[in-house]
Amino acid sequence: MAVAEQPTKWLEDPDLFMSMEDLELVAYGVVEGALHGLHRSPYIGFSVEFDAHREYQFGDDLRYVNWNLWGRTDRLYIKQFKADTNLNLYLLLDTSGSMLTDHGPTAKWRYGARAIAALSFLSLRTRDATGLFLLQDHVRGHVPPRVRPGQFHEILAALTETEPTGSTDIARALEETLELCRRRGIVLLVSDLFDNEDDILRSLSALRYYGHEVIVLHLLDPWEHTLPTRGQYEFRDLETGETVRAHAGSLRESYGQVVQDWREGLRKRCEDAGIDWLACDTDTPLRELLIDYLLKRATLH
Repeated sequence: MAVAEQPTKWLEDPDLFMSMEDLELVAYGVVEGALHGLHRSPYIGFSVEFDAHREYQFGDDLRYVNWNLWGRTDRLYIKQFKADTNLNLYLLLDTSGSMLTDHGPTAKWRYGARAIAALSFLSLRTRDATGLFLLQDHVRGHVPPRVRPGQFHEILAALTETEPTGSTDIARALEETLELCRRRGIVLLVSDLFDNEDDILRSLSALRYYGHEVIVLHLLDPWEHTLPTRGQYEFRDLETGETVRAHAGSLRESYGQVVQDWREGLRKRCEDAGIDWLACDTDTPLRELLIDYLLKRATLH
């Protein structure tokens, strides 16, 4: 008799988790916390612990080389230490209908859920309080940030019980999230950002105003930034149900330029507001995306 697959099995990727075990999501700014962790504290009296990586420079003490990281990247990184604390990591996932788009290896929401599972595993391993917020046109569900046994599997369960649906109002959902994010920390949003750009930026900037670091993982399906080369298609808005027919080939070049300009505009506006913006498509290997990004944050810290 076949054994039924565990509901959270598709979210758990041991190879991905193990490849990230020597990394951390480093906070650039000052965070608040009650436990000893990896991040610079606004308070005094914390022990001196591991803080971040930087690239090796001639003359550095070889005792502090992360040899495991060298084995995976063929680059030398030095461990750094300073007074530390833990942070709150708020993981936000867009679960509106447009996240069901699936013309790559997987649907957008599944890709985003796997990214959040990996980051929550990493964060909880370093004893950072980690929470999950499921966004649509409101906060449709959340797991409050905690460090406790079972927190990781509670986050996985919430992800697997969710099915994207309905319309987007990310700005409104972010406003509700702000009310629930009591302690300063890192807010990481995974979304296709298919909503009013000005409203989204205003809500993200409000999170920055109240002391949070904000990261946006802008997730698109391959067909959303590059149309097929030929064929007539019916384009359907997954949130409103509206449809329109068109030949993909005749639109491909102009469509691609519009999407590129839109993405570049979002990147610039986010960077101007002090928001870390990361472009991602579902055909990008998740392991490669996360490791490269975490190393970049660590070396720039």
